[in-house]
Amino acid sequence: MLNNLPGLNSALSKFSKSTNKKIDLIANNASEVLNSNPERMYSAFINNGQADITLVLENKSKAVIGEGIILKGNGGSYEITLLNLYTGKVSAISTSATQLSFVEGVE
Repeated sequence: MLNNLPGLNSALSKFSKSTNKKIDLIANNASEVLNSNPERMYSAFINNGQADITLVLENKSKAVIGEGIILKGNGGSYEITLLNLYTGKVSAISTSATQLSFVEGVE
């Protein structure tokens, strides 16, 4: 992922502010990654660890390992763009301690 699609108008993806963070995930313990944000224009999530991470487009109480978007270890990634815009909460869970980096772009 993390690549622009050929022929996609880059003007569609413009944002003026961003937040860049990383969080440490504790084994089998869901964490909220992003709060709901109606101004979200873009987000990217990158698995910096070796263990798979399950990304859930929902509150952390709904996070179940293997039931969501699987970010494979060592660089697995997922993007939220204007083509698949989601502005709700984003949570993550993993079977092992690992680290997730992310960026959120807003208007």
